[in-house]
Order: sequence, then structure tokens, then C-alpha cells
Amino acid sequence: MAVAQMKKLSVVALQKDTHRLIADLQKLRCVEVSGDAPACLESEPPCSVPADVSQEMGALLTQIAAARRAIDFLTAYETGKHALFDPPMEASIDDFDSGLDAIVLNEVTAANALAAQIADLESKVAQTEGEYKAYQPWIGQNIALPADKTAHTRTLCGTLPVNVDLTAVEEKLSTFACTLQEVYADKSVRAVLLVAYRDDFDAARKILGAAGFAVCPIQAVADDGYASGAAAKCMQRLERFQKDLEHLKKTAKETAAAQLGDIKALHDVLLTRQDRLHARSRTCETEKTVLIHGWVPARAQEQTMTLLEKYGAAYSFDDPGETDDVPVLLSNRRPAKNFESVLSMYALPQYGRFDPTAIMAVFYTIIFGLMFADVGYGAIMVIGCLAGLRFLHLKESMRQFLKMFAICGVSCMIGGVLFGGYFGDLPNAVMEGFGGRENTPTLAVWFDMVEEPIMMLLLSLGVGAVHMVTAFIIKFVILIRDGHIFDAIADVGSWLILFAGIGIYFLQPTAGLITAGVGILMLIATQGRHEKNIIMKFLKGIMSLYDIVGYVSDLLSYSRILALSLASAVIASVMNLLSTMGGLTVGGIILFVIVFLLGHVINFLVNILGTYVHTSRLQYIEFFGKFYESGGREFVPLEPRSKYVQFK
Repeated sequence: MAVAQMKKLSVVALQKDTHRLIADLQKLRCVEVSGDAPACLESEPPCSVPADVSQEMGALLTQIAAARRAIDFLTAYETGKHALFDPPMEASIDDFDSGLDAIVLNEVTAANALAAQIADLESKVAQTEGEYKAYQPWIGQNIALPADKTAHTRTLCGTLPVNVDLTAVEEKLSTFACTLQEVYADKSVRAVLLVAYRDDFDAARKILGAAGFAVCPIQAVADDGYASGAAAKCMQRLERFQKDLEHLKKTAKETAAAQLGDIKALHDVLLTRQDRLHARSRTCETEKTVLIHGWVPARAQEQTMTLLEKYGAAYSFDDPGETDDVPVLLSNRRPAKNFESVLSMYALPQYGRFDPTAIMAVFYTIIFGLMFADVGYGAIMVIGCLAGLRFLHLKESMRQFLKMFAICGVSCMIGGVLFGGYFGDLPNAVMEGFGGRENTPTLAVWFDMVEEPIMMLLLSLGVGAVHMVTAFIIKFVILIRDGHIFDAIADVGSWLILFAGIGIYFLQPTAGLITAGVGILMLIATQGRHEKNIIMKFLKGIMSLYDIVGYVSDLLSYSRILALSLASAVIASVMNLLSTMGGLTVGGIILFVIVFLLGHVINFLVNILGTYVHTSRLQYIEFFGKFYESGGREFVPLEPRSKYVQFK
């Protein structure tokens, strides 16, 4: 239940060892290399300079881009099916650092060259297909394409839009010495031949142009065998291109089967090297040495020290200073560790401050179970999450997420037993719809929240009151720990006494009023203590009592527990009613199965999302808002990047 203690790492090593040292630090996965400027940079003249990796970075980015193009290309030709439960491919960074990278880079180059060949052939196929299609209207016509001429005439071949009135065009052409012949027509194209006296040709063509005439884009003369012969040659080229393309695609499939895995591994290795270069760019160099500054969790100090001594480096591990930007690493034991993602989505705590993950995990589990109180739905969550953990190969962050939902699923099952939720009121609906029974008893061990919503509301507000009081107690402890004892008593203790008085009032009114009165007097006497004017002190104290309106509003926010729990229960009850309307018949059973599955799947998906969102909201607003000191920066250690493969 704390933020991990961090150590400031300072290293001086030989410059010739820089690459190997940073690579080994990356394998440790516990060192964050920072860009904090050492004092030597501030000297005049500076005795070290930042490492320049721009040239290496440029070359590396080119290789990464080439690997990505090869992966995108070969993935399209990957024929092997990957089973959902197959473990990720493993690879060794050391193998690539020892020369395998050069071999795979050649494979990347070959794959991209193959991609270029295929793209070029596909372009030629598309172009040739278009050319062959353009010949189609003119096959069988012994006409030179697109134009021909004699001593006195001119001819021109082309197309008109199919919706053009050909008769109207011919009427306009009738004033000239020309003729327009329709050679071919279908739903998409109309091919026409214009024959005109040479002096009237330009005028006739202008009329055709106004009607949307397009000159035939292909050529064919007598030596080609006109359109028929040219189309035949075009088809021969097309068949040759398609055959070559088929051969190249077969080669691409073979290449994908043999090399795609290695190229994916290389891609991750290159990303890993990119991170190394980023880390190196944050170091400083002298003529013979390299200066590395960073952060290490205190628990990893010994293994880091062992590595540094292997290189004969000079190093120190120091406690953070007040002005240091210290990264934050949450350190919680299980099962609270599985709830760290909820806290991280909001904000990390400041370094050295209180980490509320463990306490939040308890309330998160309870509130989630109350909002989604159902044995059936909870069992689905538990079974689904455990199956995912057992059979799927997930990253640690996702495994923690599933474990959190499995814990919440158990809470939902407990809530279902207490309030009688078994896929809503499924047992009762089956007994009434199929068995003909009436007034079936509730299965709730405590009370049925659908029948007694007021009781559920009181329970929700009660849980909310405990949640809020816990937040005040945490704030009280934090202030005491920081040495602000009077502030703790005045700003938090006063409210706790007032809240205690309100609670006692329902058991013993007189004692409750006295206790609450003490809390009110403490608030009036202390909340204006920073004012110099005595009247302002009193008025500020009086005005502080207005904050109780905000606290009441916060408490009422917990009524969403009632709303969410009733929503899932009532929708489930409606689905159960609809599914059993057919009675105990063949049709009724079929109706039951369809409506039950469809209705409850939708109800489950919608309400588990709503429960997750609103449970988180109660932590973020009503709980954290009263004590949480956020603003921490996440600890990001230098480690291998794994997008496609898992490094050994």
C-alpha cells in the first residue's frame, strides 16, 4: 500500500562500452534513463556534451519503415491459421545483435522488392484489362483506330454517353457533309464512327464534343489486324501478365510462410534498438567516458549494481532531492495490485505520498458487487476471466485487468445470494411460467432489492457514508503524518465529529445532537483561523458549514448503486418473463432459449460496462476528491518492446 522507493542513479562508464551497457540495462527492465543535466554541463566550458545519435536514428527509422512495409505485404499472403490460444512467438535479442539482423534485413529487402514487382504487374494487368475492354466495341470492324483520313475525308472513332439522343445529334450534323454511324451499344457504352468531308470535319467534331463525345483511347491499324488483331495481342499480354503475377503471389505465400516470423521479430528488435538510442540521446559524453543518469527502484538496486560492476563503471545510488522529478512506481501486494489500473486511469500519486490502491480495492469490489448483484452474471465473469487467464497469452497489464474482474465477479455472486439474483428472478420465472406455481418465495438470503428498493437505497447510502468517512480518516492520518496536527483536528476531525453526531442521533438523539453540536462549534471556531479580522474569522467559520450541502450531494451520488442494481435486475426479470411466455411446449422451449440467451447477453454487456464506469466514478470523485494527492509521473523503465514476439 505504498509507492515504491526510488533511487537516483548516476553512472560514469567507458564510452566504448556505451552500446553494450545500455543494451544490458534494457534487459534488466528496471532502469529509467533520464535526461537530467549533470552539473558538468553547466560548467564553463562544459566538460561533456549530449550524445549525438541523429545519424544512427535516421538509419534505424529507415529500417523500421522497411520492416513494417514487408510485414504489411507478407501478412496479406499469410496462409497459416493462428489459433486463438497459441502462445506468442519467442525470439532472442542476442541472436539479432550477433548478426541475425543482417540476414533478416536482406529478407526484408527481398520482400519489399517482391512487393514492388507484384504492384507493378497488378498495374500492368489493370491497364491491359482496360485496354482490352476498350477494343471490345470495335472488334470485327475494319476501321483504323482512333482516326484515319483520305484525300477528301476524315474518320474518327469514339464514344457518346448512352443517355444522349443520337437522333438529335444526327440532325445537328445534317447541315454538314458527314455521317455518324453507331458501331456498338450496351448499357454502359455507345461506340460511334464519324466520317466527314475534310472541310466539315472540325465543325462536326465540335458538335460531337458538345454532346459528350470522347475519342477512342486506343490505336489499331491494318498492320495490327485492326481492333480484332490488336485485341488478340492484348489478351496474350494479359494472360502472360496474369501468369507471372500468379507465380509471384505463390512466391509471396512461400516467403510469408518462411520469413514473416523472423521479420516480425526483427521489427520488435529494431523498436527495441530505437528505445536504446532514445536512452543514449539522454546521456552525456566526454572524450573517453559516458555519463548516465536515471532512476531505479530501491528493490532493484543490487542487481543493477552487479551489472555496473561487470563493466567497471563508477556509480552511485542517491535518495531523491526535493526538486527532483521522481517517477512513480506503484507497489502493492496481490490482490490489491490487480486494481492499480483503476488508479492509474485517474492519476498516479505524487512520489512519497499515500497510495490508496489497497483501500480503494476493497470498496471497489464491494460497490461493484452491489451494483451488479447476480449469481449468474457473476459466475460468467469469474469463469470467463479465469478461462482467459488460463488459455490466452496476455500481457501482464491485461492479466491484472482480468483478475480484477474475476474478484469483482465473486463479489457479484455474493451480492446475488444476499439479494436473490440468479439471472434476475430466473428460478421463480421458470417455476411460474413452466410449473404453473404462484407466489413463489424469494431466494434472497437478506432481502429482495426489487421488492424492497428503499432498503437497497439505505444500504447504498450506508456504504457511501462509510466510503466517505474512510476518505476523511485517510486525510486525517496524512495530515498527522506530515506534522499538521492542528489542521488535521480542525479541518478533518471537526467534520468527523459532526458526522459521528449525525449517526449517533438515530440511536440516541440527545447524545447525537450534543456530538454534532461539538463538531459545529469546532468548525465555527477554526475554519476562519487564517483571517486577521475577528469578524471575518467568525463569518468564515459560519460559512464553512455550507460545505455540508456538498457532502450531502456526494452521499446522494451513491444512490446510483440502487439505480444500477435495479436496472440489471429489472431488465433480467423482463427477459425471464418474455422467455417463459410460451409455456412448457416445444415452441415455448425454443422461445425460452432464444430470448434467454439474447436478452441476458445484452443485459450483461450493457450493465457490466455501466457498473465498471460508475464504480470507478465513485472512487474518482466522491473518494479521491477528499484526500488524494495526484500528479505523479509514471516510472517507464528501459525495456524491450514486444509488439509481435516475446523476447526470451
